[in-house]
Amino acid sequence: MEEKKTIFDYVEQVFGIFGFSIIILNIFCRMFGEEAREISSIFSMGKEGLSLAVMVQFFSTAVWIVFMRVLFFTDVFIKNMRIAVRSVMMVASILIMMVAYILIFDWFPVDNWLPWVMFFGCFGICFVISLSLSILRERIENQKMEDALNRLKQQK
Repeated sequence: MEEKKTIFDYVEQVFGIFGFSIIILNIFCRMFGEEAREISSIFSMGKEGLSLAVMVQFFSTAVWIVFMRVLFFTDVFIKNMRIAVRSVMMVASILIMMVAYILIFDWFPVDNWLPWVMFFGCFGICFVISLSLSILRERIENQKMEDALNRLKQQK
C-alpha cells in the first residue's frame, strides 16, 4: 500500500533534483567553465559558477520533471497504463522538455554535434543512475515488506 503524498513530498523531490543538478553544473563550471564561456549560456560566468538566470532555468526543469513524474506515475491523470509505457512516455517528455530548453535558452550551439553527443551521453548516464537507484530502493522496500510479512507469519 502506497502512502499518500503531500505537497512537501513533491517540494522535496524538486529540491533534490535541483540541488543535484546545481552541484554537477558547478563542478562542470569549475572544470570547463572558462573554455565553455563563449559557447554556452550555462557557463556565462566561466569558472566562477552559475548565473541566477541559469539557476532559475534549472529549477524550472526540476519542477517540470516532478510534474511529469506525477503525471505519468500516479493514477490521478492516467489510468490503466503499463509501467513500461509510462516510463518511456516520461523519459520522452523529459527529453522533449530539455531540447526545448536548449533551444529557448541557448544552452549550447544547436548546429554543433559535440554538445548534442555530450548532452545525450549525460542524459543517458543520469537516466541509468536514476533507474538503478529506483530499482535498488524498490528491492530494499520489498525486502522490508517480505521480512515484516515473515515476522507476522512467525507470530501466528
